[in-house]
Amino acid sequence: MTQSTLPVPQNVVIVGGGIAALEAVLALHHLGAARVRVTLIAPEPDFVLRPMAVATPFSRGHTARLPLAQVMDEHGGRFIRGAATRVDAEARTVTLTTGEEVAYDALVLAPGASAIPAFAHALTFGAHPTALNGILADLEEGWSRSLAFVVPRGCTWPLPIYELALMTAEAVWSMNIDRAQLHLVTPELEPLDLFGTAASAAVAEMLDAAHITVHPGVDARIPHNGRIDTGDGPELVVDCAIALPVLEGPRLGGIPCDAHGFIPVDDAGLVDGLDGVYAVGDATDRLIKQGGLACQQADVTAAHIAAWAGADIEVPSLQQVLHGRLLTGTRDRFLRRDAGDAEGVATEEPPLWAPAKVSGEYLAPYLAAKNVVHLPLRARHPAPGIDVAVPLTRVQKRVHADILGLITLGALFVR
Repeated sequence: MTQSTLPVPQNVVIVGGGIAALEAVLALHHLGAARVRVTLIAPEPDFVLRPMAVATPFSRGHTARLPLAQVMDEHGGRFIRGAATRVDAEARTVTLTTGEEVAYDALVLAPGASAIPAFAHALTFGAHPTALNGILADLEEGWSRSLAFVVPRGCTWPLPIYELALMTAEAVWSMNIDRAQLHLVTPELEPLDLFGTAASAAVAEMLDAAHITVHPGVDARIPHNGRIDTGDGPELVVDCAIALPVLEGPRLGGIPCDAHGFIPVDDAGLVDGLDGVYAVGDATDRLIKQGGLACQQADVTAAHIAAWAGADIEVPSLQQVLHGRLLTGTRDRFLRRDAGDAEGVATEEPPLWAPAKVSGEYLAPYLAAKNVVHLPLRARHPAPGIDVAVPLTRVQKRVHADILGLITLGALFVR
C-alpha cells in the first residue's frame, strides 16, 4: 500500500518527549494544524534540554523544565504520559507499558536512544550529574592532579567532551591551580574534525591555549581506574577519567532495527517497510546523533505528513546543516563551512538559534519565547563558546566501524 492510498492522517501520534519530538509537534502545528490532531506520548512529564547539562557544573547557564501537557494544550493536542513498547503497523496502534493501545493514522517515532557507559573504569558523563562538582573540588583541594576526558569508539557526537574539557580548564586556571594536568583522548584524527579544517584548527588552538594535552587517533581502553591504554603510545596514568557514553537504539516491538537497535529510515523519515510510520532523531540509523540534525529531520517528516493530509505546502528535501555550539572558557567565535569550502570562515556574529543551544526552526524560537534556556552569549569575563555550521548534502547510514576520527566531511552525506 502506498502513502497516497492510505487514509488521510487526521490522527497523528508522536512518541517521545525530547528535541525531535517537540520540533515535530511545533512543525505539524505550523504546517497542518487545521488538518491533523496530534497526540504526544512520552514517559516523562517534562521537556528538558539535555545539551545544557554540560553548563550546570560551571554555572554557565541553566534550563527550566517545560511541562509537555502545557505544550500540547497550547497547540491543540493532547499528552499521554507513558512508554511505548510495541507498534502494530497493521492495526495502526501503539501499545504502552500500561497496556493501553493508542490508535494512529500517521506515527512519528522519536523516542531517542539509550546512553550506555563505554568503560567500566571511568566516570560516564551524564550518568551522575553532580559528580563533576566533586572532581573540580578535588582539583582545587589538591586531592586530584590529573584528569582525562575520553571520547570512546562508537561515540556519534563528541562535542560535549570538548565543552567539559575547556570549561574545566577555565575553572582550574581561574582557581590558580597550575599543577593540574588535563588530557583529551579521542579517536578523531583532529579535534572535532567532522566540522572541517577551520573549526578543527580553532578548537585545537583553544585546547592548546588551555594547556589541554590532546591524544588524537586513539581507540582508548581503560582496563583499570586511572589507566588509559592508548594503543601504540605509552599508557596514560591519571587520577580520574571522564568519558562520553555510546548510544543504543530503542528496539521497539514491531519496528525494524539494525544490530544496534536503530530504526532504518529514508530521507522523509519513513521507516523501511511500514506504511505511515516515520522515525526521526537519535532513534534512527543516521550516523550523527545531534539535536539540530534531529530537528531538520522532524521538519521534513512534518511537511510530508501535512502534505499527505492535504495542506498546500511544498515538501522540502532533506538538506541538513550540522550546527554545534561549543561552550568554552574563552571567547565566542562562530564558524561556517559551506559545501566545497575546505577552510571555512570564522566570524563573531552568532546565529539566531545560538542562545537556545538547539537549532530547530520551530523549537529554538519557542524556547526563547518561553524563556526556558538561560545561556548568555557572553559571560561576565570570558565568553562561552564557538558556534559551527556545516551544510551536509547527505547523512550517511550508520556504519559499524563507528570510529569518529576517520570521518571526513565527505562521509557526512544523507543517504
